[in-house]
Amino acid sequence: MPTSNRPSAQVIQLHGMLVRSQVSTQLEFWKKAFQAFLVQAQDSGPQQAELVVSLKGIEKVDTAGLAVLLQLSRQASQQGVDIVFQEPSLQLRALAQLCSLNKLLRFS
Repeated sequence: MPTSNRPSAQVIQLHGMLVRSQVSTQLEFWKKAFQAFLVQAQDSGPQQAELVVSLKGIEKVDTAGLAVLLQLSRQASQQGVDIVFQEPSLQLRALAQLCSLNKLLRFS
């Protein structure tokens, strides 16, 4: 569910594990989903786009997975897209806080 009323808000769902052995798979999925989102956002007009990344389906995360989320956030920012990570697990929130990244990643 989008966290705003903006017409260009879209949800991408990540599933499985955000761990070192799965990073390339998650990044490949992200690349395809983000490109599709950018095309749709361009078709919607000049307003600021928002992307919601649902983490509800993430079963396990490690520091490599956290690095993936940072990369997603950076790529979105470079394209002028607001990104929100929705429903992170307690483990993910704790890991982000432990690594002092909780202020760089926007969780809802």
